[in-house]
Amino acid sequence: MHKILVVEDEESITELLKFCLEDAGYLVVTTDRGKTALEWLKEIKVDMAILDLGLPDISGIEVCCAIKENPKTRAMPVIILTGNSSNEAKMQSNLKANADLFLNKPISTDDLKKAVASMFEKSEKKKLILRNSLRTRLDY
Repeated sequence: MHKILVVEDEESITELLKFCLEDAGYLVVTTDRGKTALEWLKEIKVDMAILDLGLPDISGIEVCCAIKENPKTRAMPVIILTGNSSNEAKMQSNLKANADLFLNKPISTDDLKKAVASMFEKSEKKKLILRNSLRTRLDY
């Protein structure tokens, strides 16, 4: 079972995301603080992070950067979920933070489930390619 970390400061959105993702069969852990999320990532393994950009302590971009800079978590897919649909926000999320996907709020539960499933599928394909590449190198 995949474990997803949701970092969102609006309680109603957190509850909706948690319900939607648990309904799809995922284990979900939530927090409303970016610093808490980064502390948890030192202790627990999660398979994906869904981050709001506008957190009360540090921005979702800062959390994403920390995830992508850490060798232990850099391969983990990160979805940025925000109400800010400007191109500038998307560019910062993609260029500065290296987010894997940018989704605008509000998002339908079906679209969220599809996006998460797609991200896991891409992640699994990358892992398979890396494993096969490593095996090929070791065979020589």
